[in-house]
Amino acid sequence: MKLTLIKTMLFAGITLSAQPAIAKAKKTAPAPPSFADLDQDAVQLDAKTKSLADSDECVPMHLKNQGTVGILALHCTDKALAADGEEYEISETFTAPEEIARRFNFWRRIYSVWSKDQYVMHLSQYPEVVVEAYDASRSGKTVGDVRKEHMIKAVAESQRDRYSKMFLQMHRTRNDESRFSPAMKRVSRSMAHIKDGDKYLIAARTLRLQRGQRDFIASGLTVGPKYLPSIELEFKEQGIPVEISRLAYVESSFNLAAYSKVGASGVYQIMPATGRQYLKMHSGVDERQDPIKASRAAAKLLKMNYAMTGSWPLAITAYNHGVGGIRKAMRATGSKDIVTLINRYYGPSFGFASKNFYASYLGMLATLKDSDRLFPDVPKVDALAFDNVRLSKSLSIQMLRKQYKISLTDISSLNPDISRAVLRGNGFLPKGYVLKVPAKAKGQNVASETATPNS
Repeated sequence: MKLTLIKTMLFAGITLSAQPAIAKAKKTAPAPPSFADLDQDAVQLDAKTKSLADSDECVPMHLKNQGTVGILALHCTDKALAADGEEYEISETFTAPEEIARRFNFWRRIYSVWSKDQYVMHLSQYPEVVVEAYDASRSGKTVGDVRKEHMIKAVAESQRDRYSKMFLQMHRTRNDESRFSPAMKRVSRSMAHIKDGDKYLIAARTLRLQRGQRDFIASGLTVGPKYLPSIELEFKEQGIPVEISRLAYVESSFNLAAYSKVGASGVYQIMPATGRQYLKMHSGVDERQDPIKASRAAAKLLKMNYAMTGSWPLAITAYNHGVGGIRKAMRATGSKDIVTLINRYYGPSFGFASKNFYASYLGMLATLKDSDRLFPDVPKVDALAFDNVRLSKSLSIQMLRKQYKISLTDISSLNPDISRAVLRGNGFLPKGYVLKVPAKAKGQNVASETATPNS
């Protein structure tokens, strides 16, 4: 299962070229690199944030502009930094434990604070450490997303190189942090909770960009509520905690057209093999495209994952990584604890996405729980009202429209799993297909029977 909305632009490990000798006759140690402008930014940030001393939340602060790209810092007071590491109860079933609370809070901000025009530079090894962020929203709506991405990457590549060198300098002087410059002190403060003696060296090699997701989540909030009441019934039917149904937001933010390069499709990003196992997939119909029908496959897959792992955190992680891979990680670590797997398992395919999938799910769950406050301008939408009808024989769209006196628009909007070819009249829906029709639709019923929601 591949993430479609958690869009990553992984930077390769940074290899610095050797410093050249500065004299022909003898080798001389190179002078430490200067980070004067970064230090100036840190001093200005400190002056700007004195009034935020009591804030219990981290706040993005503008530092400067580089062309049309704004450079921001995420300022956290001591109180906010401490709160980020505390256990956070989201629901009766799900809590972000202290050990991954900082990862959880990073993803919570990706979903609720940072927009698609903003990219956060942070550390893949320690995701919660935000070095700085880049904002292309000032370039306006006339500049497309691709161009904005290129603009940000141009700035970020330059900044990454400078921060990498700064982290290496910090590693060399780590035994006397009193020698740190203002910029070094700014980033080291956000890493104080990390006890690894090589943390600055690791930081130099693991800088990466993460795009903000706030806009995508806002879009999903205009779609998801239409389907969630019916989806929750599917999850209850399978004995799955209904909160896990919100994986559709992590996978696609309820983008009905979501499709990955490896063939995963629909709001739950169901792979073809899983779809064929649990759903109808044949010419004219792909039930992965129907959020309600697809949720049945997602719930069954999660139920199997839980049976094979004995843990909801691992079952959810297996939705991304595969249950076979998670069982391999369990054997390698001798543990069923997600924190242990994150910290101690180094399987070649257990990379950034897999290590962060559960924390990102918890971040999404917390964001959705607080959506009324976080997204006050998103209009409320009602759940779809429909009846399920099982076809007792194969029928064309023209026959269905005539018998049920329903429009093509209603058929298309209520049944996104029907292909365009069939909707255009170039095919038949098969016998046994469950069709959604407007609630209490009037018309003939000679070729159908009422179907239960979970049939």
